[in-house]
Amino acid sequence: MRECCIDIICEGCPVLLVIDERRRFIFQARRGAVQGSDKGVLRHDDILGKEYGSRVKLSSGIEAVVLRPRLMDYMERGFRRKTQVIYPKDHGLIIMLLDLKPGMRVLEIGVGSGFTTAVLAQIVGDEGRVYSYEVRKDNIEIAKKNLEKIGLANRVVLKHRDARLGIDEEAIDAAVIDMPDPWAVLHHLYRVLRPSAGAVFFLPAVNQVQRLLLALGLHGGWVGTSVYEVLLRGYEPRGDALRPYTTMIAHTGYLVYARKVHMR
Repeated sequence: MRECCIDIICEGCPVLLVIDERRRFIFQARRGAVQGSDKGVLRHDDILGKEYGSRVKLSSGIEAVVLRPRLMDYMERGFRRKTQVIYPKDHGLIIMLLDLKPGMRVLEIGVGSGFTTAVLAQIVGDEGRVYSYEVRKDNIEIAKKNLEKIGLANRVVLKHRDARLGIDEEAIDAAVIDMPDPWAVLHHLYRVLRPSAGAVFFLPAVNQVQRLLLALGLHGGWVGTSVYEVLLRGYEPRGDALRPYTTMIAHTGYLVYARKVHMR
């Protein structure tokens, strides 16, 4: 994704077209191109030079809005997804638990489709780096394309490798582990993390959490261990009848957090 004007839609700029709650499309603005939908067609020429946030008319006369897409929009509409992913509701807590900042060196074990990779890469900035280990080559290819789509691939080192066999990096500031048996990498993880650095483990089932907690206790080099489950309930944004949606994003997984300390 190329660098574009902050406020103006130019050639090659990313655009989020919002027709209604269900009809949202992400594309790059190109002269002569069109974006189709069952509600009408938008000519790209009609939005080039306009400000983000402008209201536009489709060929049917229906009004829509053009916005600059957020990372969350790409996750919902723009990224290719082959695996189960960590949801934004969990990403927010992960960021806070690990105290992520620009310039940090972050380890990721379990890339999947690259959704969490993208979140980490956005936070660490151009001066930071994300080191991501993944055992499946097809997942790495998907994650790479998703990262390239949003211009963050240069902040990530993707490795087709099983982290159970070892981790190359040292002096890691924080780690996110999304794998079914994280206890199998604890000794490698402990070695590469900086003193006092934190790690978050994402696990979908209670029995996995229990086994990880036992492993952390037996290891003896971790403190501050906490277990979280994030539930998200949205509301219908109506001033005349505010109420919760009938469905919600409930259980997606458990987050286990722990920090590295010196052994006794």
